[in-house]
Amino acid sequence: MKFIKGIFTLIGALVVFGLAFAFVKFDLGSRIGQVAKLDPQAIPEYMKMFDKVLQTGDPAKGMVRKVKMKIPEGMSKEEAFENALEIADAIADEHGLAMVDSKTMPRGGKLFKDGGLLTHIRSYCSPTIADKFLNYSREFVAFMPCRIAFVEDPNGDIYIYTMGMELLINGGQPLTPELLELANEVRSGMYEMMDKAAEGED
Repeated sequence: MKFIKGIFTLIGALVVFGLAFAFVKFDLGSRIGQVAKLDPQAIPEYMKMFDKVLQTGDPAKGMVRKVKMKIPEGMSKEEAFENALEIADAIADEHGLAMVDSKTMPRGGKLFKDGGLLTHIRSYCSPTIADKFLNYSREFVAFMPCRIAFVEDPNGDIYIYTMGMELLINGGQPLTPELLELANEVRSGMYEMMDKAAEGED
């Protein structure tokens, strides 16, 4: 029992020491007012991202969302891929997101043949929503248009990727109610596109 108490005491001391070090090293004391102005979800979302980076050592893995695409029974991989694109486009239309670009880049051979692996990137945008966000912050243009990507791994499995939008929505000071509603609509649309395309049914 004494040993366990000692461990907890040590952990507590390390946490206190770490916090004290952070306050001195990064001058957090003078930044408390700035931190308090952030969206309440900002710190938790940054920590989720940082946890993934710590676990994998890969910053990209901390900033993306991915789902595995299923191959419905009776379909070839190529047919399942085309079906997934149709589903994604239909759901995008429901959310007012127009498909503005589409590129297929087979890796190492012809697509689905001769050992070629699929890489397909599809871009979507709502000009109206884009204008509102650019009036808020022109830097948002670097994240436009929204993209989903289909990437085949060496095992032949296809994963669908998009950028995680949580930090764009909650990572700074709170968005206005109008912008928050629009941002959540875009996120819902993109994530629904991915999930339903991955399942292979609308």
